[in-house]
Amino acid sequence: MDKINNRLFLWISLLALLGGGMNAYAILKFSLTASHITGSVTKISTDLAYYNIPHLKIMLGLVSSFFIGAITSGVLIGEGRDFEFRKRYGDTFIFIGILLKVSEIYLRENLIFVFVLAFSLGLQNGLFIRYKGMVIRTTHMTGTVTDLGVVIGHFLRGDKDEGLKIKHYTVNIISFISGGLFVGLGLKYLGENVLNYMSIGYILTGSAYFLLRNQYYKIKK
Repeated sequence: MDKINNRLFLWISLLALLGGGMNAYAILKFSLTASHITGSVTKISTDLAYYNIPHLKIMLGLVSSFFIGAITSGVLIGEGRDFEFRKRYGDTFIFIGILLKVSEIYLRENLIFVFVLAFSLGLQNGLFIRYKGMVIRTTHMTGTVTDLGVVIGHFLRGDKDEGLKIKHYTVNIISFISGGLFVGLGLKYLGENVLNYMSIGYILTGSAYFLLRNQYYKIKK
């Protein structure tokens, strides 16, 4: 079971890497953040204050796309926020990979593409919340950085059991940064072909989930 848990830990880290890459692409290509909804909601307020209607429409589109992605996640995954192998994570990530590829072919230079990224990240963010007592985030790092700071504080107070959480949150942040670095360098040296790697990454991550699930059920028998 420890081997399964280690592989699952790696799988979650890959999701953070892909989430970081998706958001980096939105920033570099469209100067917009696809997953940072707090900032987008704040910009809606300021756009209303200054009557910046064109930008307001973009912000509303981003927030709505992310929200619809979260709704879709609830429909696909069902009740319960804990990670469970019976849920349809594999299908969902394969779908995101295919959606990215199809959208890249037809919408790559269109602003609608950033809405597709926001929808995909909303879908990804809604998939699961808790694993081994930790809150899992793979599309934005505000909560993860906060959680890391809190558990380090607990550790400094003498709670040595927080070591696993410190490890997880640290790797999660590094994975997210690595995804942004990969896409940034990819755009610099590979151009738009970097999207193909992101699409393949999601499809492979979804496929890896099915392998993990099969291994888990073999051990449980």
